[in-house]
Order: sequence, then C-alpha cells, then structure tokens
Amino acid sequence: KAVALRSVAQVANTSLASRRIPASFIAKGCAPAKRAFRLMSSGREVVFTEAAPAAVGPYSQAIKANGFLYVSGQVPLVPGTKEFNSEDVSEQAEQVMANMGAILKEAGSGFDKVIKTTILLADMSDFAAVNAVYGKFFPVDPPARACFAVKALPLGAKVEIEAIALA
Repeated sequence: KAVALRSVAQVANTSLASRRIPASFIAKGCAPAKRAFRLMSSGREVVFTEAAPAAVGPYSQAIKANGFLYVSGQVPLVPGTKEFNSEDVSEQAEQVMANMGAILKEAGSGFDKVIKTTILLADMSDFAAVNAVYGKFFPVDPPARACFAVKALPLGAKVEIEAIALA
C-alpha cells in the first residue's frame, strides 16, 4: 500500500499539480488520479443568453462541463432590466422558471433533462405557492430537489432556483 500511495502522490505532485488538484486530495483516495485528470482536461463552456437576465455579479448564467449543465440561481428579474416582474411570489416563481427555461434552451437542454434543483425561499410560508408553479414545469418524473428558507435573497427576491441538468 505504501508504494501505491507514493505513486499516486508522485502523480499528484507532477502532472496534476498544474491543474490545481491538491496532492492531499488524490493521496487520500478522494479521487483516482486518472479520473481527476480527465475531469480537469475536458474543459467547460460558458452559456449566455439575452433571453434571461445577465449575471448581477462575477458568475455565469450557466456552465456546461462533462455532459452536465450547471445553471446559476435564477431570481425573478425581467431580462434586460434590473426589475422584478412582480411582488407576488407565484408570479416571481413563474419568472424564475422562464429565465431558467431560456438558459436551458440556449444550452441545448430542457426541463426534461434537469436532474437536481435547489430552491431558496425568503419565507418558507411561500413553499406551497412556489411548489404549485414549480410542479407545472416538471409534470412527470421531477428532478431531485432541496428547498431552504434563507434570511434574504439577492435584490430582495422572494424565490431563487438553481439547477443541474444533462447537457
């Protein structure tokens, strides 16, 4: 075992070091060296569409990598503005899903390829209203999901949703 660990560490210290994968991560068996190399060497693609709000910070609307699409959290901004579509949480949820749909479409994906979402709510009492809207977009075989109440959301939004989909 000591020889095998040493050889993994040697690999991590040479070819993978330039790819910012810590040697401790590889040496502890957290990721096989060859797999880590493939993931890092396959690249990523930034996804952008004017049909969804531009990022309001240093992040991308979505990233395609290794057959997956990672969609950043969407808030109910109307594309091309810095304004929410409504103060009503149901209408905000509709806008969030429309924004997400535009990004999924731009990336060649769709709601039917979403495998995981995370919903953030400013108030958990809005869960039922958001859930009703959300369910319309995933009528069959909905994705895995988590939902959290948070203290506040960007720009005072009532709902934010992020997703991971097949690219």
